Amino acid sequence: MTPTLVNPRSLAGTHPVTVVVVLVGTLALGLLIASVYKWTHRGLSYSQAFQFSLVLLGLLGATIMMVARTGILPAVGILVGFSLIRFRTPVKDPKDMAYILFVLIVGLAMGARLYYLAGIVTAIMCLVILVLTRLNFGLTANHESIVRITCVVGDGAPVDTEIYESILRRTTDSWHLLSAVGQGNRMELTYGVRPTRKGSVVALLEELRGQPAVEHGELFDAKHQVEF
Repeated sequence: MTPTLVNPRSLAGTHPVTVVVVLVGTLALGLLIASVYKWTHRGLSYSQAFQFSLVLLGLLGATIMMVARTGILPAVGILVGFSLIRFRTPVKDPKDMAYILFVLIVGLAMGARLYYLAGIVTAIMCLVILVLTRLNFGLTANHESIVRITCVVGDGAPVDTEIYESILRRTTDSWHLLSAVGQGNRMELTYGVRPTRKGSVVALLEELRGQPAVEHGELFDAKHQVEF
């Protein structure tokens, strides 16, 4: 007799009612995770499409596990299918990758009908995320900012940066020159600065802009910097 590659007992576990329970439960947990992501997101990289993806990934993970439980051939087919897929969308925030893994684990647990495991993991992880976000976990008290000024210089005359650097020494804990770009009679200077605890980086920018040779000044807060 030829050995079967499909487990009849596993097929019994794919009853339509069971499938509906698994998918509806996964959908509820996925919506909760996506909502926590929306509530706790910081920065400029928020994406509605990513929230959609979180919900769908949870459902797909549950479906994959239900298919894989039916036998060897479906499991092998899933591996072949994944080998043909190329994910080319870059993930800018490492925390987004953690959310992707989060929903996949919950979906796989639901697909394996480990309902208690999926529910407990979701509850504890969401609570941890909310608490860490509330506490601003990992955020330094004194973060770095970027100050960029455009100076007008005379023809052939060198840029006198000492006046700007003296202001930086007086008003910051630390600073360093990131770049200096010259074009025509203008010079663009970019500094990375850490203002003193009692100081204000906006006041620093205003003082730099008040210098006679400064034509334009910009401030970038690196607290929630995003790579584009």
